[in-house]
Amino acid sequence: MKKLLSSIIILNAVTLFSQDSQLEKIIENTHDYRQDMHQILISTAKGIDNIFDDSEEEIEGYDKTYGLIQLSSFFDEGEDVQFDQRISLKFKLPKLKRNLKNKVKLLLENGKIRENSDYTEDETHNLDLSLQYEDYLGENISFKTKGGVRLGNGLNLFIKSEIKKVIEDIQGIDYTFSQSIKESIQDNLELTSYIRLDKPLNDIYSLHNYYEYYWQPIINNDSKWYTSIYLIHRVSDKNTLTYTLGSNINNIDSNSKVKRYNATVKFRHWLRKWIFIDIIPENYYDEKENFNSAYSIKFSLGIYINKDSYKQKK
Repeated sequence: MKKLLSSIIILNAVTLFSQDSQLEKIIENTHDYRQDMHQILISTAKGIDNIFDDSEEEIEGYDKTYGLIQLSSFFDEGEDVQFDQRISLKFKLPKLKRNLKNKVKLLLENGKIRENSDYTEDETHNLDLSLQYEDYLGENISFKTKGGVRLGNGLNLFIKSEIKKVIEDIQGIDYTFSQSIKESIQDNLELTSYIRLDKPLNDIYSLHNYYEYYWQPIINNDSKWYTSIYLIHRVSDKNTLTYTLGSNINNIDSNSKVKRYNATVKFRHWLRKWIFIDIIPENYYDEKENFNSAYSIKFSLGIYINKDSYKQKK
């Protein structure tokens, strides 16, 4: 109960902080730091771009380089509070993109992050440094492949390819089909397939259904299924609520039985165009706990380091 009260106190503190004039002072006092950090990212992008094309011509687009820093605290019932930090960088390389017809990106991001999935299942703290090539094959079919290295425990080179097909507006529903294959030193072969259905209900609500199958044939012949249905509620320009019901099946030792059910609400509030907070309470039922009800809550602060973060104050 004390830990639950502590989480509620933190929630109230975050809400008050977002409305207090102290935030304006912090933003003002850190303005030059954000600008300096973004200029460092831009200089890095230019240096990398010049490796592929050392022409001295002036070219625009480097200012679209950005970074995202996320600081999180997570409390799971019966466990100690955990803290986490994540970073992703997107370097814009206009010379290289021009030479390759706008089809390449340089990425530095946390690996193994799946959208629409149960966030408590994501435990990776590694960073992937990769060069990504993307092309469109017509008929709403996209193809992308990237190769790079995972920065973490030992040397882990990888290459990943994905093909995606979007079918729009079949009786008001958009369908997305994706198949990816990844080969790496540590994880060997990984195959991921997913289908997502998107149904806009109006300007405020949209309904989504997500099915994913993951297979790791070489390591223990491991396979997993994840399904979820979620409703996105756009409360205002600054506030969004996402309500999710999901289930998780791990086939490695359970003969395709459900391992976990979860009900999650995600609240995102944009303090500015470049800074946001996430509050994510969850009620879940895990096989390890005989499917008894348990709860968790996560707080996150996300900060974009981009041109908006120091040119615009509001």
